[in-house]
Parts: sequence; structure tokens; C-alpha cells
Amino acid sequence: MKTTLLAMLALTFCLQAHSQAPSRSEESFCSDRMDERFVKDLTLDSSNLMAFRNHGGIANGGVCWWHSRFQRNALYLTIYKPDLPRPSVDEAKELIKQIREAKDIVVIPGFRNFSEFSSVHEAQIQRELEKWQKGDGVIRFAWVKGLSGTSSVAGDELKKIMDEMYDEVEVKKNIAYNKLQFPGVVAHAWLVVHMEKVNGGYNLEILDSNFPRSTEIYRYREGDVELNYQGYYKFTPYLERTNEMERIHEVIKKKCSGDSTKNKLARR
Repeated sequence: MKTTLLAMLALTFCLQAHSQAPSRSEESFCSDRMDERFVKDLTLDSSNLMAFRNHGGIANGGVCWWHSRFQRNALYLTIYKPDLPRPSVDEAKELIKQIREAKDIVVIPGFRNFSEFSSVHEAQIQRELEKWQKGDGVIRFAWVKGLSGTSSVAGDELKKIMDEMYDEVEVKKNIAYNKLQFPGVVAHAWLVVHMEKVNGGYNLEILDSNFPRSTEIYRYREGDVELNYQGYYKFTPYLERTNEMERIHEVIKKKCSGDSTKNKLARR
């Protein structure tokens, strides 16, 4: 279940004091990401988050899985250079495709942050998300794989899921992608930014594509067999797309180890 409004407001006030500005150069990109908190702290400021919520998609059922994956890619792999001219629409389409593919660092000229960029180019990003959805759903049948699992599990199984998620988020220091399985064939997705270990369970700080402008807090306590979404829907969260997170780290490592080598040579 979610925290009370008062508790969320208090937490939000505390977190905003540590919000983060995005990287402005290739050099700062690498130094920024030496701090394991940097990317996670980006989520505390709405200027680093998608300007529009999950919508559209096949049968108007939304593009939440791809919205979340795109947001995670953007948090880890983008640099913003507001002093440069803004890209044309065609150039913006190419930048959006590069963020989706997550094969390299993406420099966004003419914008201060991801919120500005995604606001101006909402139509282009939405088109790419829907294209991504169709490619996964129709060609690769990813939607079938995404519907594995049940909305309610045994208490010990949910504890195992939560323990593994804690390891991904707080030990490995990653932003985790979760598939949320609701009853029937309905599935949603969100990103888990932080997890706090408390007496008898965990508090999860999540970023939901249905409410993309700020993080929220959900609670899990040992013995629970499901979580409750927005007070209405029962679900189980499943950790997925860890391979995509590994690829993101490889991209950063390749970029920054190369820069490090160049810097060492330049000082000789």
C-alpha cells in the first residue's frame, strides 16, 4: 500500500533537497556517474522526468512498459547542452531512436533537461514508443512473456521476489524495471528507484509512467501475498529487463574508460 499523503509530502520535501541536475558535457557525464547516487538522484527533480504520462498504444491500452524503459535509458545515457541550437524534428527523431536503442551516450542540444525535450517532442517520442510496442508485441511476442506470473503469490515467494529486488536496487545500485501482474491478462510496469529495509519488510520508492512527474512510496511487509496499486488493484511485481540494465552499464563503461585513457595520455 502507499504511504499517507502527509508522509509522502514530508518525504518529497526531504528528497527535493538532494535533487540533481543532468550532465552538461562528456567529461561531467563520466565523473557524475562515478557517484552511484547520481542517476537515482535525477529522479527527485521533475525536470529530469518524462513530461507526459503513459497513453495511446495498441487499442489505446497504453505504452507503460516502453515508457518506463525509455525513461530509464534517458536517465542513464543522456547529456544536455542548452547553449547549442535545438535539433530539427528529423534530428530529434534520430536522437529519440538512439535513446530507445541505448547503444551509446546521447547528446541533446538546445535543451536543459529531459522534461523540456520530451515536452517539445512528445509526439515524436510517443510515436517511437508505439513503434517499439508493436515491434515487441507483434514481432517478438514480448507481451506474452510479460504476462507470465500471477497477481497473487504465497507469502514466502513474494518475500523472495522482494529480497532479490532489494539486491538489484540497493546492493547493485540499479534502477530496477518491474512488470506488475494484475488479475487476468492486464500488466503494468514501473521503475524502482530506491528500497528502504524496515522492520518486517521494505518501503519502495517507485517511478510510475501513469504518474511520471514524481516518485511515490509503496510498502511491502512480510506475510503479504500481493501489493495494492493506487488502492484498487492487487498485483505482484516481477523484476525484469536486468539484461538491459547490464547493457546500459556496458555503454557507460566503454565511454568512460575510453575518456579516462585519453585523459591519461593527454597529461603525459
